[in-house]
Amino acid sequence: MHAASVILLCWAMIGAACFFSQAAAGVTAGVLAMLVAVVGLPHGAADHRYARPRLEPVLGMAWLPVFLVGYLAVAALVVCGWFVAPAATIVAFFLASAWHFGQEDPRLSVGPRGLRPVFRFARGGLVIWTPLVFHPREVAAILGLAAPVGLGPAIQHATGLLTACSWIMLPVAAAAWILQGLAACARTGHRRRVLLTDNALVASLVVLFAVANPLVSFLVYFCGWHSVRGLERLRRELGESWPELARSLAPMSLGAIVMVGLAAWLVLGGAGWDGTLIRATFVGLSAVAVPHLLLHGVAPLCAASRRRRPQSLPGKPHMTLGSPA
Repeated sequence: MHAASVILLCWAMIGAACFFSQAAAGVTAGVLAMLVAVVGLPHGAADHRYARPRLEPVLGMAWLPVFLVGYLAVAALVVCGWFVAPAATIVAFFLASAWHFGQEDPRLSVGPRGLRPVFRFARGGLVIWTPLVFHPREVAAILGLAAPVGLGPAIQHATGLLTACSWIMLPVAAAAWILQGLAACARTGHRRRVLLTDNALVASLVVLFAVANPLVSFLVYFCGWHSVRGLERLRRELGESWPELARSLAPMSLGAIVMVGLAAWLVLGGAGWDGTLIRATFVGLSAVAVPHLLLHGVAPLCAASRRRRPQSLPGKPHMTLGSPA
């Protein structure tokens, strides 16, 4: 149902982009900031609840201070990166986001096993590759608003590198899409319907990314698809209702919104109100997203390491190879 709803939303937005003039910049920036605050930031604000069952068995009582210090330190480094090395920050942030989006796509298990991570990376980055190829000027303008004033050459360098990567990744994503379609034809029943729906969703998103304003397509993908999926997985894992999950995430979400707002007021002033909104949204989102990406990459590794760790019997020393019986 969620995938079908997003497909319908994609085509509604595609129709709006084709038949109606684009909304004013202020309206677009305001909607972007509001939806990221209401849906996107709570997705990141759930990280402490995601981290606890994975880090506490490894770190014990130290899991919370380690989590908070590490999370805030990485976020601060990202914000500094926008001012000190914006080109490297943009490239690293976009590539890490593509990897993260692809890792959350378990259904893409087609092709040679060694190429599946590449397929996932290519498809996860479609929200990045497609606008860079079809809307390069709009993407550069948005990044120009997000970065500090006077860094036009750095923005051009970053978009040039990402565009070159996009021309490579788009054919790879197309190959993955075709392979998944062939796999769907070979299946029957529920599995076939799931694969075909997934392919229809990917096709709809790509058309949206190619036709609509990059801010609009980003909203649909990040808030309507990625964040909602992440929150739904966490809700099922915790066994909570949506109101219970919303109440538990409200303090962290409000705290993040206040911090981003203060940063926008104090140090992120842009070219007018629209520029300030876009800059605060993207800088704040990246500051939360990078530690979020690291957590979702490192925490499962810690849990897997703990599962592989040999367990000794109670009251007996652990037996190792070569030890006396």
